Amino acid sequence: MTGEFKQEFRDFWTKTAGKVRAYMFCGCENWADADDMTQDVYLRALRGWSQFNGMASRQAWLFGIAKRARSDWFRQKKRESLTVGSDRPEKYDKLVSGSTDVDNIEKVWDAVRELNDEQSQVVHLRFAVGLSYAQIAQALGVPIGTVRSRLHRGLKSIRKQIGNLENGT
Repeated sequence: MTGEFKQEFRDFWTKTAGKVRAYMFCGCENWADADDMTQDVYLRALRGWSQFNGMASRQAWLFGIAKRARSDWFRQKKRESLTVGSDRPEKYDKLVSGSTDVDNIEKVWDAVRELNDEQSQVVHLRFAVGLSYAQIAQALGVPIGTVRSRLHRGLKSIRKQIGNLENGT
């Protein structure tokens, strides 16, 4: 590894690590697991650095890796729970993520946890990580229109769930 490459990778890590860690935490709600998954993402990125083709932004490429790493982690946890019996396997079937403001934020993220996997990923990448629609489309390997429709349906579902909570239904 050259010094120039080391600096380039270090700069990339500095710019993106917090976003990747937040994305991973939204999935598992455990900082230690999020850190483990984040480390795995950067190891994968390091191994595949020379294979980046420039068709997407490097950040979108990284979140494609993060999506696969997160899916692999959940499959592994589900297998472990079936083998060891320590946790219910349903816990890993879906990705997860005082004051009135805090209560409202909790309600929103509780509603996000109820979304299907596709909608949940788009909501997390857009609002927890801050990626653009184009970056999300590149990371997930779907058209930008698909990202928009998943986000629209997800937000509509969140609004409905929060409305039901406020109305007591």
